[in-house]
Amino acid sequence: MSWRFVDIDRIDGYFSAALFESIGKHVGSGRVDETVLFWRVKTPTVYLGYHQYVEDEIHEDYCATSGVQIIRRVLGGGCGFCDKNQILFSIIGREGSGVVSPDIQKAYSCVLGGVVAALKTLGFEGELELTRSAVYMRGRKISGSAQGRFNGAVLVNGSFLLDFDFDEMDRVLKNPTKNLAEDVTCARDGMITLSELIGYDSDIEYVKSVLKRGFETALGMTARRGALTKSEIELAKHLSKRHKSRDWIYRLDEKRRKRLRRKRGRGD
Repeated sequence: MSWRFVDIDRIDGYFSAALFESIGKHVGSGRVDETVLFWRVKTPTVYLGYHQYVEDEIHEDYCATSGVQIIRRVLGGGCGFCDKNQILFSIIGREGSGVVSPDIQKAYSCVLGGVVAALKTLGFEGELELTRSAVYMRGRKISGSAQGRFNGAVLVNGSFLLDFDFDEMDRVLKNPTKNLAEDVTCARDGMITLSELIGYDSDIEYVKSVLKRGFETALGMTARRGALTKSEIELAKHLSKRHKSRDWIYRLDEKRRKRLRRKRGRGD
C-alpha cells in the first residue's frame, strides 16, 4: 500500500495548521493519496486544542511580547509548546481505508507505534501511554499527539522531541505539567529528548528517515516522497487567514465571556 510523504521542513505555524487541515480535506475527498506530513516551526508556537480556552492555558501577554504564535488547531487534545527542535508530524488517512483505525484509541496506538518503532531503531525501548496519547521513555514523555476527524479524513498529529527549551515552556504555558505524569512537578522532570538520550547533533535528516520508516512499519504501507498539489496550497493559504484571526483563536473565550455577561445581566 502506497502513501505520500511530504516534508516541508520549517514553516510558519499558522500556515502549518492550515496546511494539515487542507491536506485532510483533500485526502478525505480522495483527491490526493493518504499522507505522512513532516514539518518544523520557524518561530516558537503554541498549538491549542480545538476545545480549549486561551486564557486558561497560555500566558498571553508573554506570547505577545516574545513573538510566540498562538494557534487553535482543528484537532482536539491539549496544548503543546513547539519550537524548531521538534519534528512535528501529521498522519492523514482516509476514514474507512482500514489503515488508520476508526477507533480513537486504536488509531493512537497504531500511529504512536511508529514512534516506538523509530526509537527501537535508535536503540531505545519506548512505551505507549494511551491514557495521555503519548510515548514515554524511562518514565518521561518524548512524543505527544492529538487527533481529529473531518470531511472523511482522520488526522493524528504529534511531536518528536529532538531537544527542548523547558524554561520557555514554563513561561508560555500556565500548566506546563498538565499532560505529564501525575507526580511530576516541573516539565523538565516529565519530558525527555533525543539530545539527552544520544547527544543529538543536528543530524535531523537521519532522524526523519528513521521516523518515516517507523510509521511505514506501524501502518503497513510505503510512503513515497511526493509534492503538495496547487489546490492544497491554495486552500491552505485561504485557511491560514482564519487561523491568524482573533475570532478563531479566541472563539471559545469569547463565547464564555458572552455567557457570563448574559448571566450577570439576568442577575444569576
